[in-house]
Amino acid sequence: MLDVSLLGGFEVQRRGDAAAILDWQRRSAKTLAKLLATCPEHALHREQILELLWPGVEMDSALNSLGKALHAVRHALEPDLAPRGVSAYLRTRDSMVSLALENVSIDADRFQQLAEQALQAGEVDACEEALALYTGELLPEDRYADWCSERRGFLAELLVRLRLQLAEAYEARGSFNLAADRLREVLRDDPAREAVHRRLMRLYVQMGMPDQVVRQFQICETALRSRFDLSPQPETLSLVREVLEGQVSVRVIRPQAEPLDQRPSNGREERESESAAGRPFVGRTHLIDAVYDALVRDQPPSEGMILVSGEAGVGKTRFLEELAADARGKGVTVLWGGTGAHATNFACGPFAVALEGYAASRAEEEREELARGYRALARFVPSLGPGAQLPPLAADPGDDHRVLLTEIVRLLTDLGRNRPVLVVLGDLHDIDAVSLDLIRYLAHLAARRPWLLIAAVRGEQLAAAPELRRMLATMMRERLCRNQELHCLTESECRELLRQVLPGREIDPDFRHRVYTQSRGNPLLVLQLVRELASGNGHGPAADGNGAHWNGDGADFLKSLELTHLAHVDGTTRRVFELLAAANVAAVSLRDLRLGAGLLEPPLSDAQLLDALDRGLELSLLEERGRGYGFRHPLIGTALHEGLPRHRREQLRDALARTKGGRGLECACGSCPACSGSAQL
Repeated sequence: MLDVSLLGGFEVQRRGDAAAILDWQRRSAKTLAKLLATCPEHALHREQILELLWPGVEMDSALNSLGKALHAVRHALEPDLAPRGVSAYLRTRDSMVSLALENVSIDADRFQQLAEQALQAGEVDACEEALALYTGELLPEDRYADWCSERRGFLAELLVRLRLQLAEAYEARGSFNLAADRLREVLRDDPAREAVHRRLMRLYVQMGMPDQVVRQFQICETALRSRFDLSPQPETLSLVREVLEGQVSVRVIRPQAEPLDQRPSNGREERESESAAGRPFVGRTHLIDAVYDALVRDQPPSEGMILVSGEAGVGKTRFLEELAADARGKGVTVLWGGTGAHATNFACGPFAVALEGYAASRAEEEREELARGYRALARFVPSLGPGAQLPPLAADPGDDHRVLLTEIVRLLTDLGRNRPVLVVLGDLHDIDAVSLDLIRYLAHLAARRPWLLIAAVRGEQLAAAPELRRMLATMMRERLCRNQELHCLTESECRELLRQVLPGREIDPDFRHRVYTQSRGNPLLVLQLVRELASGNGHGPAADGNGAHWNGDGADFLKSLELTHLAHVDGTTRRVFELLAAANVAAVSLRDLRLGAGLLEPPLSDAQLLDALDRGLELSLLEERGRGYGFRHPLIGTALHEGLPRHRREQLRDALARTKGGRGLECACGSCPACSGSAQL
């Protein structure tokens, strides 16, 4: 069987072989294979091939080139095929050249089939399953070739239909954030789809975010003007005008990640009350004090920005919330830029949210004064817009951004005259270029002023954000920014966390130790585990005489992991994780992983396996142990395995068992008891 990949790049593998086919001998041979795999029927008349690959070439010469290309394709696909043997994958008959589809599997065909079925059925799970198969545009290396443009466009439009149907389904369920994510994905690939901008604006209305409606309108207006030199349609203009004039009734929904309210507090006492209400905070108080000391420093210059980093679930968002509450209690002016994804999906998003939050909390007279004193902010901050005389838009959007930057600096300077200013920017992933420029400039100024910028960053996202990575590296080198890494909790801190989330309950020491062992002190994993226990649904970790263990299918727990630790894992990496999880040992050697991956259906190549291991180490989900690899947090592997259907578990176990000739898999961690014997699957 031959597996052909077109989405995300061309690759051909024979099932059972670890490596992809690379020996094409001729470029025309590889192009011919792509051409046959791409055309809908996977069959072409030889004259069609000649016209596409050798246009304008004399017939005899073109036929000779076609013959050589066919010979090279056969040799690449089947090196041992006899000179006049019948190919299992390529057919030539009656001037037609075609692929033997009973022996050839093409990822683009599978995506199209599942997508069309999902759109007809209208089921969310089916749409998500089809969406997972789309690993990238068709043949990106041939982006400008005419012969594949039609199929590429068809599949891309199919992808858009899937995302829009999912957005509609999620909105009907009330899952507004998921619906918005799908709409943003459409706009990321095609920012000039005005109808999708309008749908997202209406969604923001339902979410109680009028400021985001205005921001999305600005993105739409910029995209239409830059690409087509068009203005938004009357329907779009009418919607944003109604929001600005307060004619649209919005649902006021408090964002899940929103910090404590704007009322003054004494910081530490408020943290204790929050913990009692089910929002514990453990082991970070000394770091909050250090940030406050940096803010009220007596002798500038110093770093103007602090970057909070750490693995997924370590508590970066919770730390920023607690820091904001503590700073307010000590008289600091806090501008909260939010930690939701919506804050990073438009120009100056975090700053827009921060300034809107500040302006909305002021009395009406003060808002009017701000609107008069900072006219350029009135278009940018919805709370200042009603009744304000808005300055005209500049012909060049860059001019608007420069004016905006100046106004933000003026406002921060004025606020800083009375008290220190803390600007919490939330998560920097997917942040826009204008915000990057603004951060860089403000960090320079903040080093000598009573301001401090603080933001969180996901390490797994930096690889995909080279501009952000370069900017942060430069700022740290110039000592304008420092990194504050949050580590997992110690065992004693984990014990205190359990005491806070299970107040008044006697916690069995063995259970407590097992929770720490399974979570490795990751606060989110601890809380998720205890939440499953408290739900009493029989599907999560439970406490009994043996401490914490896993019973049931773990589906609910796995869903929460999907949104955190597994959110940035692609399909291939996930398959490797599932293989590791099925081993049920502390660590699996690279040799056994290679053998097991090659025995899967479809098999994984050596390159895919190594890339997946690199990704797992980069995300801090895996770690090297002795002679092998294992999960950094064992609970993730357990939940991942228990969340698989039975037939997938059996396939994985069978592949691993066959690596040792059916005798089972040995642990490779070098330290556990299994290393002295063997852990049976």
